[in-house]
Amino acid sequence: MSFEFVSEAAGKELVKKYGFKPRAVISVEGYDTSLPEDDIKSELINHFKSCGEVFNVIVRKDPDHSPNLDRRALVILLGDGAEEKALQLNGTDIGGWNALVKVEPEEEEDEEAVRYESSLTNVILNDRRFWFGVAVRGYDTSLPADEVKSALINHFSSCGEITHVYVSTRDKMTNIYFHEKEGEARALDLCGSEVGRGFKIAVEGVATIFTNRTPPPGEICFGYCVPAHMNEIEFADEIKAKVDAFKKQRRST
Repeated sequence: MSFEFVSEAAGKELVKKYGFKPRAVISVEGYDTSLPEDDIKSELINHFKSCGEVFNVIVRKDPDHSPNLDRRALVILLGDGAEEKALQLNGTDIGGWNALVKVEPEEEEDEEAVRYESSLTNVILNDRRFWFGVAVRGYDTSLPADEVKSALINHFSSCGEITHVYVSTRDKMTNIYFHEKEGEARALDLCGSEVGRGFKIAVEGVATIFTNRTPPPGEICFGYCVPAHMNEIEFADEIKAKVDAFKKQRRST
């Protein structure tokens, strides 16, 4: 799934609307470089999401030891105090390995591109498709992700229009989003129903912008967590591509 590209003019409007959030670039070392890239990204997102909004996670291939990954990953965080919070995680355990966390010195940035990058994140955060949703567990996790997605769409289609489905094979959980609040309510009523050959599913509410209002700048809001769809890895790669295109467009004008 993708979101429509925003022009430079539209990008400026988004910047005016959403403003700019402080950001921190953190380098992380210590993981097994032979692991799949998506596994490392998922672990880093889950580990650093308490520090602020995880805008992007960059895990490059090691050019000298392909197909292994580079020993260092970059985590880009948005929000006040994100850098200090991230540094407090130095030495902590992430899935069986200890993280070496440092601040990555940033090169001089194109401020307008940085603002545009932040605005794209806000567009996804407030996307209408993710207003109402549920988390589903208990189905047959031995099935491929596409079969799980198909079976759950069929099972929940009676609840209302489905706007997005994300199957997390790592967490053995699927998030399903609906166009209307009533769809979410009907989906919750299907908790305990059977999917497939005798698999009883558990259905619960998922974090959205309505159930988790973003705390005001500089304030701590206990119990707040980032809306679930912001942890989907696919969005970070799309945002990077759009920011690169935005920079290229500006250079050509």
